[in-house]
Amino acid sequence: MRPFHHHEHQHDQQHDAPAAPESFEISTGRLEAFSDGVFAIAITLLILDIRVPQGDGTLLHRLAQQWPSLGAYVISFLIIGMIWMNHHTMLFYIRRVDRPLMLFNLLLLMNVSFIPFPTHVLAEAMSTGHGEQTAAVFYGLTLTLGGIPFNAVWIYASAGHRHLGRTITPAQAAVMRKHFLMGPIMYLGATVVGLASAVASMTIFGVLLLFYMVEVLGSTSEQQHDLHSRSPVHRMTGLAEPPAEVGTSTDQPPAPQAAAPAVPGAPTAPAVHAAPAALPVPTAAAVPAAPAADTAVSGAGPAAAPPPGPPEAAQQPCPTCGRTAQVLALQR
Repeated sequence: MRPFHHHEHQHDQQHDAPAAPESFEISTGRLEAFSDGVFAIAITLLILDIRVPQGDGTLLHRLAQQWPSLGAYVISFLIIGMIWMNHHTMLFYIRRVDRPLMLFNLLLLMNVSFIPFPTHVLAEAMSTGHGEQTAAVFYGLTLTLGGIPFNAVWIYASAGHRHLGRTITPAQAAVMRKHFLMGPIMYLGATVVGLASAVASMTIFGVLLLFYMVEVLGSTSEQQHDLHSRSPVHRMTGLAEPPAEVGTSTDQPPAPQAAAPAVPGAPTAPAVHAAPAALPVPTAAAVPAAPAADTAVSGAGPAAAPPPGPPEAAQQPCPTCGRTAQVLALQR
């Protein structure tokens, strides 16, 4: 029988242990695609309330009677479009989506898809002249309550910066949080005005939309000043460009070495990669000076006359390898 080893028992326990549950996440692309579909359907349903006017009178008179439906359609269309633009901005910075974030987003989409109904109620009440204030309050409360799940998405995503990417700082996320919270507050103010006059309430909603459009166009024009000095991502978001990292390149060629000075009275030695030291040469007997010009063994042409005495080996470093080669100046 094979002996039992303790390490084998530990190995079996590791394989039998249940794996740790993984966190549930989906891609932001799927969430954005689903949300865009709901926005598109909701914004299309607004037109279904506008019909060809029937009755007596001229066509111009009958079209003029449709102004409540046309006005409610334009305001609701722009409001849904504004919500979609802010929703797109949020998802641009969000990099992780989990179940709580999906739930808040579903509540937001439920409110968006419900907007066509109070729009039709408001248009019908203003056309008939019955229940205008009630319809205006109902319309305003729908938009105000829609700001709750919208802000819940961003507050949850930006809490601790755990769902956001690196393209936005915590300080910038806090500024966006305050900006988004202003929407429900302004909608609530327009709703309170609807208790007195439905026309005044719709006018306030229209002014708020114009203010938002001017703000968006102004921020876009400011980004054009440094259009060429920013990356495409930071041109679109309006965030500051991070400073470029400056690194030391290691691919630069080494500085050239200074050439070794030439030895007077000796020709330049040829460049060699690994020249071994020359063997010592026995000293030759002194020879009287001759009128013939002295020449170097390894050079061509006349050489300067050396001082009287035995020939000496001139030390000259190699310009390539740095070693010393001996050049002998022989005197005939």
